[in-house]
Amino acid sequence: MLTNAPVAITALFVAVVAAMLVVGLSGAAWAARRVGPAARRGVRLAAVGLVGWLALMVAIAARGFFADFQSLPPHMLLAVGPPLLAMLALVFSPAARPWLDALPCAWPVAAQSFRIVVEIVLWRLAVAGVAPEIMSFTGRNVDILVGLTAPVVAYYCFVRRAWPERVAVWWNVAGILILLNVVVHAQLSAPTPFRVFETNPPTTFIGDVPYIWLPAFLVPLAWVLHGISLRQLCSRR
Repeated sequence: MLTNAPVAITALFVAVVAAMLVVGLSGAAWAARRVGPAARRGVRLAAVGLVGWLALMVAIAARGFFADFQSLPPHMLLAVGPPLLAMLALVFSPAARPWLDALPCAWPVAAQSFRIVVEIVLWRLAVAGVAPEIMSFTGRNVDILVGLTAPVVAYYCFVRRAWPERVAVWWNVAGILILLNVVVHAQLSAPTPFRVFETNPPTTFIGDVPYIWLPAFLVPLAWVLHGISLRQLCSRR
């Protein structure tokens, strides 16, 4: 646990992780009920896997594994790589097509509003001197714009249908690039052999408990929600 991180902000971060775990699994279960028993079993297995993954990341981070930013290959790859690859493989597999067809198109877009709270957490950590300012919306992180526009795009593209669906396509593309910008700045301001930005403090908080869940769960989740939305839109077109 970060001793100098505000307790209220850390609690808010944990609440966001828990909420997105519930929201994600609830949405998957809702769609699975319209597909069949096999899909429901898949959601149950996914729930067990995700909870186990979050617990494993906390256990490893508590031992200081992710605090070593000098190792090559970077230890952080273990946190980001497996969940991102697993989620993307699931989304783009042929077996996921019925599930994606049953899922309302507004859902993966609107769910991205969780990034508003994440950006508030990052800003408060920067104010407290735990995270570098470059990682907040007062620095070079504009990811809060994705969160703020997510419910607007979901409503006008898929509920009222006042905007063409290509607006959602370009919004998803912009969201992917904006998140990539955040990840790149996080890596280049961490104390690795590839460090470019000499921030004070460096981006080391992501290796601590519970903030290891940022690269190990929330970042892959944001990318996967974009992937789900884009696949739905491409299938519809």
